[in-house]
Amino acid sequence: GQQGDGLPFGVLLALGVLAAGGYGTYHTVRRRRKRDDLERLIARDPRLRRTVIPAGLRPDQLAWWCRGLPAGDRRQGLEYGVEGPMVSGLDDPLPAEVDVAAFRWWWEERQRSRNRRTGMTSTRYSKRTLPAAVIKLPFHVDRRVLIRPESVLGRVGITRGGRQLESSEFNRRFRVEAMDERLPLHLLDANLQQLLVERFQGRTIEIFGELLLVAGSPDHRDETLTGVVGELPAMREDALRILREIPPAFWRTVLGRQAG
Repeated sequence: GQQGDGLPFGVLLALGVLAAGGYGTYHTVRRRRKRDDLERLIARDPRLRRTVIPAGLRPDQLAWWCRGLPAGDRRQGLEYGVEGPMVSGLDDPLPAEVDVAAFRWWWEERQRSRNRRTGMTSTRYSKRTLPAAVIKLPFHVDRRVLIRPESVLGRVGITRGGRQLESSEFNRRFRVEAMDERLPLHLLDANLQQLLVERFQGRTIEIFGELLLVAGSPDHRDETLTGVVGELPAMREDALRILREIPPAFWRTVLGRQAG
């Protein structure tokens, strides 16, 4: 081309290399800082430890048990996992202490695009993440209860589904799915419904097997820690908060079913 039409190819190539290098360095620094902050978080509590198997389950097992953790279209996993005991403040049948794990869950979603000029279709995978926490329960809940955000249309009553409860505000915000229709009635008393509306909008709560899951970003964080690491203490606290608010009638129903 003529002089002055634009930057020479060599200059453009050099700028591209510099930009790519800067992008890589930025993310390397962020990852290193998160790892350092994770070590600082663990150092605060001598009973807190790293984990890649929260509640003793591998990522593929977690994806199988928990509908609140998307399995994705290709791969899934977890990172920045920590786990340790917390005082439950609860009485029998729940123990005085429970292990509470928090981590960032990730999964890959398939995205297809079509080239208008060639007609060729290409596929790529994008990584998505969300913070999560799990508590291993001392007994088995054989009927799943899943509480997740209601859709936008569901909030205005167009496509609302799931189990409808007395609180209209709760019904606008959450969809309840259960394998046994009696369990949500024992689980979601007025106090727990109010807590979920006030503090857990946009999040998922699930009880199944030996797991209690809370997924989705908390409404508070530790500002001294970077990224998702700053959400981990809040995730553990929120999971324990849910456990503490579950009515005794729910556990009596679960245990009564097992005894029968």
